[in-house]
Amino acid sequence: MTSALYPPTVTPASRALPLLPFLGRFVRNPLRAIPQSVYDEPVVTYGKKRTLVAWVTDPALVENILLKNADQFPKTRLDRRVLRPVVGDGLLTAQGDSWRWQRKIASPPFRHAELLSYVPAMVEAADICVAQWRQRNSPSFTTDIEVAMTDATFDVVARTILAGVSKADGDTIKRSGRAFLDPISWEVAASLLQYPETYWHPGKGRMKRSATELRTIVRRLVAQRHRDQDQSNDLVARMLAAKDPDTGEPMSDEIIADNLATFLFAGHETTAKALTWALYVLARAPEWQDRLREEIQATVGTAPITAETINKLPTLSRVLKEVMRLYPPAPVMTRVNAADVEIGGKMLPSPTLIVMPIFIIHRHRALWDDPNRFDPDRFLPEKEARYPRTQFMPFGYGQRICIGSSFATLEATAILATLLRHARFEWDGKHAPEPVSRVTLRPKGGMPLIVRPI
Repeated sequence: MTSALYPPTVTPASRALPLLPFLGRFVRNPLRAIPQSVYDEPVVTYGKKRTLVAWVTDPALVENILLKNADQFPKTRLDRRVLRPVVGDGLLTAQGDSWRWQRKIASPPFRHAELLSYVPAMVEAADICVAQWRQRNSPSFTTDIEVAMTDATFDVVARTILAGVSKADGDTIKRSGRAFLDPISWEVAASLLQYPETYWHPGKGRMKRSATELRTIVRRLVAQRHRDQDQSNDLVARMLAAKDPDTGEPMSDEIIADNLATFLFAGHETTAKALTWALYVLARAPEWQDRLREEIQATVGTAPITAETINKLPTLSRVLKEVMRLYPPAPVMTRVNAADVEIGGKMLPSPTLIVMPIFIIHRHRALWDDPNRFDPDRFLPEKEARYPRTQFMPFGYGQRICIGSSFATLEATAILATLLRHARFEWDGKHAPEPVSRVTLRPKGGMPLIVRPI
């Protein structure tokens, strides 16, 4: 019998706050500004004279917005304003035909057969991590797992779908990406208030410098690939060879740089955060950690983790799903209504910012029993089959679901299985990190864990 675990969550506002207190909470952690009612009701609106925000959590309504009537709910200008300095007009921000073409070009490296070929690189990244821990020659030590998982997952991206990124460039990209995201809630708040993009806020200069640094690197990488004319078949090579289906024109270097920035900036972040939270929860739930280690030993023994064995770890799969329910790597999705519309009995004038807070959908009291409790058995096959698709969506949903969702799931499984074979993870008994929304869901204060190589 395992003991009940209620890992850290966010304390919501008890009621809808006036604008200034709302913004004060928002810039510290957007999840803290959302009122308790959003955890209980299907649609909650915010704004007195005019509806500014609508939080939508009902799975049927979310499916309508993201899939059935997606054309009526385009991506927001907020997304473009906040992310465009780094990712330009790449997959994250492109719209219409441009997005469809880019998505088509970017899809082949994420097909199932291609994904399975990446498993050795994923396992090797975890092995390198373990080797570095063993070099400390200590039976146990405390380390920031978030940093270690970011390094491991970036290494995988740089050696598979985006081959050839140097360690120096990789370190700069990771550092600059973090610096760009740290103050991003200020930029979102300025956008909500409809302040001009030139409006100053704390961290504005740091964001601009970080974006410039990142864009300089990716443009240099694209130019280098042109000069090298290598025969690799990674994502950059596919984009270099792509032709517009209507005009026959090649993809511009700037759009290639946009997508290179997108995958280098965001391609490793979701997996890194999923692994970070998974190791934290397992450190807090040692019974489950032991169960996973036993499953891995029974299934794999001393042989390497392979594409074939990954699918034979059902308990590990359930644990990962439950971790991503509690801590979805991408905690929020936004859309805007192109015309006045009624959603869940609420009339929303155009344009209203429609927020689908995945973090809250995954903890909604009408959808989950004891929602803040860690319980991987929620994802036993017979239970999971009853959930609407939009009740659990750690990587989004609809046409614009994260293109790398299957990659991230496979990677998280391979890395977690490898790490658990070679190390135990323990909680220090003190650190209880608040989940903070910064595009991805990061732990406040990092993630110090005790590691015991075995």
